Amino acid sequence: MNISLQEDARDQIEYPEELSIIFIGKELFYSNQTLRSVQSEFGVRASRYESLDDLLAESGNSVPSERIIVVDQMMLEDLLARPADYSRLAETGCLAFAYRKKSPARVLFERWDRTRFGSVGYLPMNVAPDVWRAILRLLMHEELHLPCFLADSMTATQSAPGTPIEKQPATRTRSPDKLLRYSKLTRREKQVLRLVSQGKSNKTIASNLGITEHTVKLHMHNVSGKIDVSNRTEAAHFYFEVAPNEARNAPVG
Repeated sequence: MNISLQEDARDQIEYPEELSIIFIGKELFYSNQTLRSVQSEFGVRASRYESLDDLLAESGNSVPSERIIVVDQMMLEDLLARPADYSRLAETGCLAFAYRKKSPARVLFERWDRTRFGSVGYLPMNVAPDVWRAILRLLMHEELHLPCFLADSMTATQSAPGTPIEKQPATRTRSPDKLLRYSKLTRREKQVLRLVSQGKSNKTIASNLGITEHTVKLHMHNVSGKIDVSNRTEAAHFYFEVAPNEARNAPVG
């Protein structure tokens, strides 16, 4: 069943035809008030469906071309059982996972095949309203929020102390191709990438490393080309997969 406020608010808000935020989950978690606040804050259409099948059955080919799909944690098993269906629906926008507990987010992060189905953003539901809106705004710009605690969900590979990351054994996430790309980075580029993965700004990175912000931007440009990513979120995902422990704990030096 679709719960939409588009008709109720049509007189007050003009919605861009190319963008819609679609919540998939129970009304308990996405109330009419939530939808109304999203529409009022961002001026875009917002609707809710209790399941992916409800959305497909009711909307068919009329689903907006530009869309953000927000899937509730209660839909985790369905999301993992049919990832292609969800990713296809979000291919002209982005896919996000709304969670209230860390454990479902960790499960998704560990089991989601980003190589085949693309990256997923994470939308915490138990944060202050202004923080929640800020993360949703990032999603609207296809900047996927990745909580730092997800780095802990990656199992560290057992290697001899001091073994360079690129020489450690490959795993499901630490593929030979990723290790090869990581090995192309200079020592300084690895330092910048690590700090980017922690969500540090260019200004903070520059201060920590004793370089200028312009130099940080140059390093990130080189890093993006070498590891084949297009933005900071993808770079953070890459580093969490290749160097999960170092992403949080390694000192800068």
